[in-house]
Amino acid sequence: MWHNSYGDIMKKLYVSILFLILFVISLPINATGDIIYQGDSHSNHIYLTFDDGYSAKNTKKILDTLLEKDVPATFFIEGEFLVHNPVLIRRIASEQTLANHTFSHKDITKMSNEVFKKDIQRFEEEAVRITGKPVTKYFRPPMGFINQPKRAILDSMGYKIFKWDVSYYDYVYYDDRGIDYALNNIMKQTQNGSIILMHTLTKSNANVLGTAIDQLRAKGFVFADLSELV
Repeated sequence: MWHNSYGDIMKKLYVSILFLILFVISLPINATGDIIYQGDSHSNHIYLTFDDGYSAKNTKKILDTLLEKDVPATFFIEGEFLVHNPVLIRRIASEQTLANHTFSHKDITKMSNEVFKKDIQRFEEEAVRITGKPVTKYFRPPMGFINQPKRAILDSMGYKIFKWDVSYYDYVYYDDRGIDYALNNIMKQTQNGSIILMHTLTKSNANVLGTAIDQLRAKGFVFADLSELV
């Protein structure tokens, strides 16, 4: 009798654990807490994002390509580029999604909470001054560094935090590894639901973007807006 009861309990426990695993696997957003790394792995939708924006020339070419190919993208911009390129920022805000990458572009885990909050607010204020409308409350931490106190602050300010699952070495403008390197990494890493991180620093990224879009579409991927994941 005891052995049968124990066996029944273990079976029920096993089934419960199995259902929990299946539930977690089926979640539409691959996130830990409030950080979104990837979309639905069962969907062919992918998401294009750009960080920084230090090169106005590359950024303009990227915007031209996105417009030509009718592809949505999110630009996580830092403060120096924001204030020194108002015309380009207004174009980003009108054609794509302008999002917060901090004003100072520093390691936010080393900031006090008060300084961090002021940094985020300063970006918001400058964005409104330049574009005439509130910034979309998407956030990407510089270098990807973030901790729980900063996550809590961002949550209280209404932000969604986005990282990525596709990236490669493209963030040093004087060490451009070429179009083939960029294209191979994009094609090799991208999968269902991918959030692709690209920087606007290298000419190769600006030059390869149209080809990458065409080849990803040929593989059946559909470019979508991050708003799908919110």
